Amino acid sequence: MIEDTYGQQHVKLPAGHLVLYPATSIHHVTPVTRGARVSSFFWMQSMVRDDGQRAMLFKLDGRIRQVAQQMGQEHDAVIGLTGVYPNLLRRWADA
Repeated sequence: MIEDTYGQQHVKLPAGHLVLYPATSIHHVTPVTRGARVSSFFWMQSMVRDDGQRAMLFKLDGRIRQVAQQMGQEHDAVIGLTGVYPNLLRRWADA
């Protein structure tokens, strides 16, 4: 179970899969009832430090994908939006 700003998320994945979540999240791991749990932990750092800016980039990316699916990759709106995302990323990324 992972608890963050979006509420509680119960995650159960097949063996060999992984889950990524922000370090600010609270998590709880249930006991193994069969077999063995082998775990690996690592930390990543975003190029964009501000949580709000990262959230905006995430939403923008989702909308770009949605528009691209509806209108096609070559539509002017998709091309224009696709140019905004990397520009915001460069502007907000830690140098």
